[in-house]
This record gives sequence, C-alpha cells and structure tokens, in this order.
Amino acid sequence: MSLQLLVATLALSLSSLSSLSLLGCNKPAEEAPVVAAAELAAPANVKRVDIAVNDSGFSPSTIELKKGEPVVLRFTRTTKSECLKAIAIPDLKIEKDLPLNTQVEVAITPQKEGKMVLQCWMAMVKATINVVGS
Repeated sequence: MSLQLLVATLALSLSSLSSLSLLGCNKPAEEAPVVAAAELAAPANVKRVDIAVNDSGFSPSTIELKKGEPVVLRFTRTTKSECLKAIAIPDLKIEKDLPLNTQVEVAITPQKEGKMVLQCWMAMVKATINVVGS
C-alpha cells in the first residue's frame, strides 16, 4: 500500500469517527458528587484514624488496630515531596495517590495479627500498622 493511500485511508477513518461523535446526546453531562470509595464502603460509626503526611513522614508513625475491626485511614498530605505523593500498604495490596492538601480515605479490615508496613510509593518513608487480637 502506498504512503498516500495509507494517509487517505487514515484521514477517512478519522473523519468517520468524528462524525459519529456528533450523533451522541447533546445534553450536558450532570456532574456527580465526588464521594470517596471509602465513604461508600464504611458506615459512619466505623473508627477513623487521621494520618498527617508531611516533611517528617507519617504522623502517627505507629497505628494500633484490632484484628477484624473495620477502620478508615484518613491521609492528608501537606508536603510537596514527590516521595509522599502516594502510599502503599503492601500486605493488603493497597496503593493510593495522595493529592496535596486533600483528605484521602482508605477503608481496611485487618484480618491477621502482627505488623504491617505503611510506606510511601518509593518505600523510603515508612510507618507501622500494629494489628492486635480483638
């Protein structure tokens, strides 16, 4: 296939796609209220733990939780550090972005006793989640 034919075919395909988009509904999309997934999953009476994420790391640096008890970890990042722009809890396979000056909720229910690591996405800044029997 010649280059000219290929370009013409591509141009025709793109114009067909753009005309299809004009057939869609012209009604403006309604904005849905922004609700964090953790808020939907966790009832109001669930324990919440506030965690500050700042230039010193995580505060508190040790979090005590009970096995089997649902909890919402509420992170607020106030540092511009790229290292702390996201967190991970590897044992729970959780990774979450932390936008600057925005509270981010992460709902968890620890299922086994022991220590888990809460860390920045680069695994340089760490805190401990200590899960004790109920």
